[in-house]
Amino acid sequence: MAQPTPESITQSTPISEAHRLMARTDPVIVRATDSLHDLAELAVQNSQCRVLSVVDEKQRLIGLVPVRLLVNDIFLKIVPEEFLGVITDVDDVMEYARHVAARTAGEIMLDPVAVQATATVRDAFELMHKAHLNGLPVLDAEGRVTGYVDQLEMLLVWVRSSGRDGMLRPPPDPTG
Repeated sequence: MAQPTPESITQSTPISEAHRLMARTDPVIVRATDSLHDLAELAVQNSQCRVLSVVDEKQRLIGLVPVRLLVNDIFLKIVPEEFLGVITDVDDVMEYARHVAARTAGEIMLDPVAVQATATVRDAFELMHKAHLNGLPVLDAEGRVTGYVDQLEMLLVWVRSSGRDGMLRPPPDPTG
């Protein structure tokens, strides 16, 4: 049987299969009304999950809070002088004001981006790249968050399954 190519792995492997091969990272699920402090606490407790999923009362995904956005928002509140020097126009002033006033997940969340378990690894990589995210929630058919896939972890599963993990290691020491 032919060795699978990286292309065949990414184009045909569904997220559900890749998810089975990965160390299970549970999604971090929050409400739009949750405080930024609560989000920060959850992010620290679940450091392997780099994107928090904001859900409605029926557990359906309504938005995302990337941990990097949360960190930037908190940093902006604590050390605003670091950001004031880069404000150059009215749009930047309005964005700054919005972030300073934000206190809940709903006030800083991004539009929802997610994959279904039936999507391929390639689909997930493309979505992450386009949305500038390091991870994505996995949704069921009703739009409820059932899992989380991490970009780096998916990449390592792909590298291992394609037999190309040697590309990430230094060459053998010829003197050794």
